[in-house]
Amino acid sequence: MQKIHRSSKRNLVLGFGISLFLLLLSSGISYFSISQLMESQRWVEHTTQVRSALNNLISLMKDAETGQRGYLLTGDDTFLEPYNGAKAQVLEFYSEVQQLTRDNQSQQHDLPLMEKLIEEKFSIIERTISEKKRGLPPTINILVRGKVIMDSTRVLIKVMNTREANLMLTRKAKLNKFTAFTPIFIGFASLIGMLITLFFYRRIQQNTEASSMLEQQLSEKKKTTERQIEVISNVANKISAGDYHVRVDEEDLK
Repeated sequence: MQKIHRSSKRNLVLGFGISLFLLLLSSGISYFSISQLMESQRWVEHTTQVRSALNNLISLMKDAETGQRGYLLTGDDTFLEPYNGAKAQVLEFYSEVQQLTRDNQSQQHDLPLMEKLIEEKFSIIERTISEKKRGLPPTINILVRGKVIMDSTRVLIKVMNTREANLMLTRKAKLNKFTAFTPIFIGFASLIGMLITLFFYRRIQQNTEASSMLEQQLSEKKKTTERQIEVISNVANKISAGDYHVRVDEEDLK
């Protein structure tokens, strides 16, 4: 009897322990996965910010170049509106890219070249505008040089944008992996937990049934023993009273 109770208690403790372990493991993996999801999402947003700053930078340079061409052709100061303040804004976006790509050595390696191209491009724009205001036409060489610098800047921006796009693909793939893995693991852990719970429930139920059966058998055996004692006691009393012919009926002892 005690053995059955000990077995039931052991099954209960073991089942609870394993279920608790799976719950803690599932919670830990879920927390880790959610942390990775948040980290991956942060890096995806970071990549988007870098690409946005690069695109804004080249867009402002194009606007400044367009304003320069319009002014050189017409002499109308209205065309200089996109140029005015463009350099300061371009350098702001340059600083933003520099700050955002501190973790990327490849991008950082190209930034000095970008800064040099920006400075030279705006130097040419300022020079041609200044000469136009003095009535001097721009030389072919300076215009060609300006075009070469702008083309080089476009190529450089494209290369840097491609790097960021590749990083985004990598980070999105990582994000998708954790997005797909987390519910699968949680579902698997929950299923295993349910199966273990059912298994130990069945074990405890079997022990309970065995315990009940044993208690019933002991109860019946006790009643039989009490009846046998009563029969023997009655026979002994009759013999003590002088009735030596009395006999014990075997049916009464069953």
